Amino acid sequence: MTKRVTQLSIPPLALRNAASDAVDNGEPYSLWADQFTCLDELQIISGPSTERASKIIRIGAWNLERGRDWREASKVIREQRLDIVLLSEMDYGMSRSGQVHTTQQLAEELGWHGLFAVEFVELELGHAWELVTPMDPENIAGLHGNAIISRFPLMKPWLHRFQFSDGSWWHRQFNEPRLGGRIALGALIETAIGDVQIMTTHLENNQGPAERAKAVAELFQTRIDDHPCVFGGDLNTSTFNPTQHTDPFRERSRLSAITPDRFRNPVPFEPLFELAHATGFQWGTCNTGDVTQRPRERGYPRAPLGRIDWLLIKQLIAQHAQTIPAIGTDGGTLSDHDLITCEIRLT
Repeated sequence: MTKRVTQLSIPPLALRNAASDAVDNGEPYSLWADQFTCLDELQIISGPSTERASKIIRIGAWNLERGRDWREASKVIREQRLDIVLLSEMDYGMSRSGQVHTTQQLAEELGWHGLFAVEFVELELGHAWELVTPMDPENIAGLHGNAIISRFPLMKPWLHRFQFSDGSWWHRQFNEPRLGGRIALGALIETAIGDVQIMTTHLENNQGPAERAKAVAELFQTRIDDHPCVFGGDLNTSTFNPTQHTDPFRERSRLSAITPDRFRNPVPFEPLFELAHATGFQWGTCNTGDVTQRPRERGYPRAPLGRIDWLLIKQLIAQHAQTIPAIGTDGGTLSDHDLITCEIRLT
């Protein structure tokens, strides 16, 4: 049962360290998950606005890669005149992002409402490439998750945790031991045409197209109703399962040589799109044909790049889709994903 809170429960460091030892000892995930109450909490971040959407909603989806550059991200959001942003990979109390709650900082900087929920309790400091930067030796909270931030109040918020993915990172195979799993979250906003549902997810990159479609089917069966809907996020539409190949980048190059636009247009290779279409969603007017992966200074991700971030709509009209470079005012790269945006017409 999801508990709505204004402050998340922070798992004590001793408990996180014990869980890390449990991974190494081969203990079953089921013995540990229930000890982390934050996994069943949905944080409500209240902003000052009582505004109702009237004619146009400008919405974006952005995997902000930890959110550590939230100040620069807020400038991009303002410059793009966005009203709602679906966020992936946001940190709370992680050494690598300055120990701050990056979603809350971003929402407060904009004066917006927000939702945040934990995907994973991070049991260590992060990827090897993150450890080269000087940082604190411990995480204050060790939380990592997804969010929605909005100029408009978010009504009837919910959290959906994909049960089949819980515990899927309870190992060191990916060099990032974690407790938790993939989630989706959503809410209603009041508009001139009635309530509209906004929902987002971050699908698993270390699975294949069939597993991603299974997750979307579970989400739609549980959460889709008669409301018009905007759905989006980092859907990780890589068109294959990287864990089934010893060299995923070589496999990407091989597949790209066979079908040059495979990663820019993954629709034929990812059954989640067929499922979405059958459920009443369309994506043609919400997205451009651009890739959304952006190489970082560390040299990752590597080509061939793809479009893995998406917006989809049901019973709505979208226009003016854009893919906005994740570049700050100082010229630095803010994320390994670009921001995607579109306008939703309400008249």
